[in-house]
Amino acid sequence: MNIRIKTISAILSAALLFSACSGKSDKPGSFESVDTAEKVFEKDGSDSAALSPIRFEEVSDTEFDMQRFASDYNDYSFELMSAVLDSEDPSSNMMISPASVMIALDLCAAGAGGDTLSELTDLVSEGADPLEQQAFASYMSRKINDSEGVDFSCANAMWINSYIMPDGIDNLYYDYVHDIFEAEARARSFDSDTVDEINEWVDDNTDGMIDRIINYLDPDTAMILVNAIAFEGQWADQYDDYQVQDETFHAWDGTDRDVRMLNGTEESFYETDKATGFCKLYNGGEYCFLVILPSDEDISANEFLSEFSGEDYTEFINSISYDYDVRTKLPEFNFDCDISLSSVLKTLGVNEGFDSSNTDFTGIGNPVFGNLYIGDVLHKTHIELDQNGTRAAAVTAVVMEANGIFMEEPQIREVYCDRPFVYVIADTENMNPVFIGTYNG
Repeated sequence: MNIRIKTISAILSAALLFSACSGKSDKPGSFESVDTAEKVFEKDGSDSAALSPIRFEEVSDTEFDMQRFASDYNDYSFELMSAVLDSEDPSSNMMISPASVMIALDLCAAGAGGDTLSELTDLVSEGADPLEQQAFASYMSRKINDSEGVDFSCANAMWINSYIMPDGIDNLYYDYVHDIFEAEARARSFDSDTVDEINEWVDDNTDGMIDRIINYLDPDTAMILVNAIAFEGQWADQYDDYQVQDETFHAWDGTDRDVRMLNGTEESFYETDKATGFCKLYNGGEYCFLVILPSDEDISANEFLSEFSGEDYTEFINSISYDYDVRTKLPEFNFDCDISLSSVLKTLGVNEGFDSSNTDFTGIGNPVFGNLYIGDVLHKTHIELDQNGTRAAAVTAVVMEANGIFMEEPQIREVYCDRPFVYVIADTENMNPVFIGTYNG
């Protein structure tokens, strides 16, 4: 059977499904530019001479081989998930969004050069032209936003520390990420108000499913880039009330749990030596929920997936058959995940972007102190699955730091309050005591 590739939600652990669920072809894609919206932030002055090797003006005309990038994206998705699971409890529930991670990092790659750019590009498609990877990431972003039948959105924003980067970000870089990724940009003091603003943006752009990505902004952080993806889809074939029954779920840790089980019949069936499964369509037919059930009943899903490659996934989805009435059981569930991806990305070969002395993000802009580098990559996901459909969301925040801030080593004095002491609470203008007290233990 000839199978055709269709890009879908990376909110699910499987990032691509085939036309057995969608019916779309795998023709090479090209990015189409959009009108420039009103700018939220733009620095004064002329364009910087230090530009990224990404030739901004050429991306809108860049074509890419959809079949190659779809296959490479599969491999990247499962390699990323496997690397995440290597450090997780085998019995824990886990979900990531490879799309959110890719798009957030490609916002950084658009301003990168040298090995920093190569590593970020190779993360998804080894040896690819960075222009093609940028065009593919933009395609994924816009496909999400153009979805029909489901509520699906992808949003990007960045906050620039006005103290560390008083000149803001490079004009050409801003125009590029604004046009290609529809990214907002805002210059702010990195204080508690900005923390609230970022979290409010996250809450708004995940439909309230994720209300916070950061708790604190270090005043020395140069900027933070955030991607948010939100999905809500109703089942095309709804479960009737009689199909929802109280049943038992046998957890990997040996315990039995009472769940609401969704009982149904599907047409698609997948089977390889490693797993069986089915897919259930959402309204509009553009997206579906794919189940991969390990054949080995004695391992956890985490252990199974940590060894399940993009090649295994391709074999699995190519095994589709419509020769059966497939009776299915699917429990209702919901959970949240919250992880740092820094060590995971280093494991997958993204190292220079984290190296404060060698990284090259000069295409983004120049802080007053040193070079920009990636300090951390924060990732949060949420999912709810029930009788009516699925709600899911993901947020990826790339925290950019600036090196070169050197402080003189202070002389040390010690004041140990391990015996009775006096304290004063005073206003800082005149040091007038507001409270005076003693503590004697």
